[in-house]
Amino acid sequence: MFWWLFLFIFIDAFQIVLLHLFGESPIAVDMFLNVVTTNATEVNELLGNLIPAVLFVFVIYGGGIALSICSIKNQSIIALKFRQSVRHITLTGLLISGILVVTNYSIDKRFELLDDVFPVNGCYNLYLSFGRYADGANYHNTSSGFTYSAYSTRPDSVPEVYVMVIGETMRATNMGIYGYHRNTTPMLNKMSSDLAIFSDALTMSNTTHKSVPMLMSPIASEQFDSLYTQRGILTAFKEAGFETSFYSNQRRNGSFIDFLGSEANDAVFVKDSVSIVDNVSDSTLLVLLNKKIHNLKSKKLFVILHCYGSHFNYSDRYPEEYAFYKPCTVVSADKEYRNILINAYDNTVRYTDYLLWRITKALEGIDAPSVMLYTSDHGEDIYDDYRNRFLHASPTPTFNQLRVPFLIWTSKQYQNKYPELWTTLQSNCKKPISTSLVAFHTLLDMGGINAKYFCPEHSLCNKSFTVTKRLYVTDHNDYKPLDDVGLRQVDIQQFKQNNLRFP
Repeated sequence: MFWWLFLFIFIDAFQIVLLHLFGESPIAVDMFLNVVTTNATEVNELLGNLIPAVLFVFVIYGGGIALSICSIKNQSIIALKFRQSVRHITLTGLLISGILVVTNYSIDKRFELLDDVFPVNGCYNLYLSFGRYADGANYHNTSSGFTYSAYSTRPDSVPEVYVMVIGETMRATNMGIYGYHRNTTPMLNKMSSDLAIFSDALTMSNTTHKSVPMLMSPIASEQFDSLYTQRGILTAFKEAGFETSFYSNQRRNGSFIDFLGSEANDAVFVKDSVSIVDNVSDSTLLVLLNKKIHNLKSKKLFVILHCYGSHFNYSDRYPEEYAFYKPCTVVSADKEYRNILINAYDNTVRYTDYLLWRITKALEGIDAPSVMLYTSDHGEDIYDDYRNRFLHASPTPTFNQLRVPFLIWTSKQYQNKYPELWTTLQSNCKKPISTSLVAFHTLLDMGGINAKYFCPEHSLCNKSFTVTKRLYVTDHNDYKPLDDVGLRQVDIQQFKQNNLRFP
């Protein structure tokens, strides 16, 4: 019976680890996809700090495997009386469960069998994950004929450089420029006169493999599954005559990030050439950017930098000399070490601040209007309230997983050449935005590019910009309003305390 039920046992073991991390929530489709899109480095860093859950699963289920093998080998037969007793207990349990399911259906309109009943939800989500993985693997065929028919509205002789910096696991809550009590962004504070800082910005997903493709494409303004047939922002800029580059400090994982990034003229995954134990700093991306800027083959350039930012293990994300807040050596991911985790996380914020400053300095050194857009894929929980949640990508999001930074730096040359765009950006800074929705359209608009799927009402530098209801992409790829995704009262209170719009 152990081996007949092994699928359920596997899902059960998976669920225990999630309960240790999040305290609630079923195994989502995204969780299964994370298994095949998470690289060995991330697994090693995470599991090494989840010893209690890993040991529990190993002892209980490893022991079960060993006992079942011995039972089969010895041809053991369970006594009839014991089997009858177990059947009675099981039938009673099923009857009670059935009553509870019917009761939930009658009192909770959001209750769904395929979402809320374990292990039905786990099995259904496993089935969906196979389909999505297969669709992703076929992306090159389903998107092969796609075109934006993009063109530049500006002369080819006009030089311009645009850099999109996609952070990892950066929550605005811990950034000094967003009101954090620590000055974790000293360099950004100094250059705030050249920044459009959007104070009320939320991501539409708390998972990297969804949020980054949305930032790199227009799918947030359409059905999410249109991702399987469309190309990304690199293709749009390339069609408009720009030289394009994609530099990533994350390992390839067979996800849409790899596919969309590879559309660039020049795509480099810096960890392709190092072992899984090597810790590569995000400063490597700066080296590649500087090299590209000083060896331009055309006058127009668009670059995406995909950082490793603030991804756990935090203390591995910055050089030792940037350990500003101490102690910061992460010995365990348990909540009793929260102060150390926060110190290490805040150090990643200061290092990102330094990196962004260096990028703007590099852009200031060229004789061309230039722009840097920075945002993060999602935020992070670090044992912030009674739920004791840690990390991100939980099936039910939280305030700190949703609230991310979104800021745009422009050079003086850009401000002088396109004053109306710069003024409009500034005027929209206080408006509530979905980063996943506005990034694509804003960058095209700032770059003077017209294309299919471009929507001026979603561009932050366009006078047609319209505030829309902010949505969240659920585990089943549905777009739902914020008040229908399981946020708790403590999350809603955070919106109020930070003067952010909800829903």
